[in-house]
Amino acid sequence: MADETFLPDDLLRQLIGVGEVDLLVGVSSSAATDVLASVVQAISQSFQQQFVRQRVVIVLMDDGVNHPNGLPVVPANPELNRPRLHGLTSLRTIHQVTAGFTSSPHPGLALRTILACADLLQAKACAVVSPFTPNLSADWITKLLGPVYRDNFDLVAPLYSRHKYQGLLIRNLLYPMSRAVFGCEIREIFPAEWGFSGRLASHSLNQDVWHDEPIRARPEAWMAIGANTPDFRCCQVYLGEKLQPLPGASSDIVEILRETVGTLFWCLEQQQPLWMERDGSQPAPTLGATQKLTSEPTQMDRHRIYEMFRTGVTDLAPILSSILDPETHSEVKNMVSIEEGKFRFNADLWVRTVYDFAAAYHRAVINRDHLIQALAPLYRGMTHSFLVQHTDSSPAEIEAADEMLCSEFELQKPYLKERWNAKAEVKS
Repeated sequence: MADETFLPDDLLRQLIGVGEVDLLVGVSSSAATDVLASVVQAISQSFQQQFVRQRVVIVLMDDGVNHPNGLPVVPANPELNRPRLHGLTSLRTIHQVTAGFTSSPHPGLALRTILACADLLQAKACAVVSPFTPNLSADWITKLLGPVYRDNFDLVAPLYSRHKYQGLLIRNLLYPMSRAVFGCEIREIFPAEWGFSGRLASHSLNQDVWHDEPIRARPEAWMAIGANTPDFRCCQVYLGEKLQPLPGASSDIVEILRETVGTLFWCLEQQQPLWMERDGSQPAPTLGATQKLTSEPTQMDRHRIYEMFRTGVTDLAPILSSILDPETHSEVKNMVSIEEGKFRFNADLWVRTVYDFAAAYHRAVINRDHLIQALAPLYRGMTHSFLVQHTDSSPAEIEAADEMLCSEFELQKPYLKERWNAKAEVKS
């Protein structure tokens, strides 16, 4: 049974007026009215084209600031407000409900609200989308909902086209580590848009995590990892090109690491019995292309990235000594003297470094925010190494390197277990 007490009374009244639905799409945050109007248009077109007989609802977030003239609504006569669509249009009303807040809700509260709406309306298939995805389309909505509604999947994660220097945090840390530790071969565990079943919505809603800071900041990975059990079915679906998000998303690397890597480390604690007993990984069924890489040039300043690595490793030496195994720390310090053009952050050292940080997070050897901040220069070192190593690499060669890195994370999982269970050293 959903915890209804946190839902605004006005939203509850709206939900009562809607009744049960088959499909629900929630928009994860508030945004300017013109941006939300485009999102509502994409969702309604998917409903009108592909789900003509289903009972449907759109759930919007309202922060009380961005919409002085009210939120956009589904046009009463869609044919007057969009290009004519071929084939049938919806045979049912497209309901729209608004969750009103006095300020912009944090991501955890927004997701919890959407899950509660799905639970109360007994939705069979759901999706969450971000208003800051610039190329969100009706086709994307259909691809996220379809595998849940028609093929009984419980989680649908997206796959995208990216240029080879895009998504490096996913490529070099988030995906290989989550795959090795949880056996979860879902590439995008922090998606801006994903689909899920009503069953998974109810299960997630009833977990006692919603006041924990990692869930407040980035709940997506927790939900994806929680679905990676024999009780649920997960898949990935290719959506298309991943454009850079619209203004409103954070670009500060420390904040990004705190929200993503910090949340992943937190998930290790929450799911410790699950991953301690699990070995290897299982492929997730993939609908469409596995992913696509292109070879556009990058504007990333390799020299600046390298200098930030060297400075950070030197300045943070006392902190790193409390986080890293002594041998690992010694190897990291030695890299500072390597000539920039010859610098490589070898895969085995990188994996040991990340696992040392995860274990130190678990043992709380220092303040966890400070710990994640100390990872930033090392991540920059890995980024510089990737840029140098793959200057002339083809997409196929990069994919092969990715697979080798994933294998290294899996190979060293016993090292993570050993470090995880070690007692924290008390320093005088």
